Amino acid sequence: MSVVVADSAETENQNTAKTDSPAAPPNNPLRVNGHPFYGADPSVIIGDDGRLFLYPTTDNKDWDQQKGWSCYSTNDLVNWTDHGTIFSDRDSRWGTHKAWAPDITKKDNKYYLFYYFNNGGKGRQGVGVAEAESPEGPFTELTEQPLVRGHDPAILNDDGVYWLYLQDRVYQLGDDMKSIVQGPIDLNLEYRPDRFEAAYVFKRYGTYYFTIARGWNNLIYYTGSSPLGPFEFRGEFMKPYGGNNHHSIIKYRGRWILFYHQWVNDDPKHQRQLRAEYLDFDVDGSIRMVQPTSEGVDLTDLLP
Repeated sequence: MSVVVADSAETENQNTAKTDSPAAPPNNPLRVNGHPFYGADPSVIIGDDGRLFLYPTTDNKDWDQQKGWSCYSTNDLVNWTDHGTIFSDRDSRWGTHKAWAPDITKKDNKYYLFYYFNNGGKGRQGVGVAEAESPEGPFTELTEQPLVRGHDPAILNDDGVYWLYLQDRVYQLGDDMKSIVQGPIDLNLEYRPDRFEAAYVFKRYGTYYFTIARGWNNLIYYTGSSPLGPFEFRGEFMKPYGGNNHHSIIKYRGRWILFYHQWVNDDPKHQRQLRAEYLDFDVDGSIRMVQPTSEGVDLTDLLP
């Protein structure tokens, strides 16, 4: 999900200064009351109160048994509140299992959660949408059947026009957020990897950034002048970090932030934890390479 924000050169850090100050405490993986919370495929949005809300796939060791999605919130990327499960197979009329990769957006004072149930594949999978009046729910499913076949939904709000991306295809959503106005439209990427997933789109200074996980793990990006492209391949901005990767990007308190997940194969009950890093740009708009850190992101100094 992307929230279109007017960028300001005064508030966006183009360079990160290096100092000899003591090492920052570890904020990765993300924690609740000092304990890492487990999840994958994070999506984020800023609520009406200025807090940032994060929606991951609920994680367990059996990747094909995941049933729903959780919600966490913060105002500094350090201290998090767990709001529990906000939507699952129990709330759906058609989804049964393999619940993965949500995205979240807001329209007319309501929040819309887009989600994917695999349901064992073979034509039974699809993307659905649920509605709530607050970011922590409760969410109510809007359709009795999948809105569209496909997976890994990503929503872009482009000045009130909502676009749904599924891999390298895009649909325009209707005003009711539960219908399709046009699509699928093929983005016709000039470079299309053999394997990829986890599309995510955001807008910065009038440029649209289309990002995906190539080979399921390293993050690459394209740029274009419209939500439909054409998109020019720009390269990678994060190397493989163990297992697959799935990400989201948002500008919060003047800083661009990358959210992603990390595999923890030595855990007997879980597979993945959530992490965050600063995302910086060069003057020409190129995304700088992101290195995973234990320090992560700390915005406590930017609190009002």
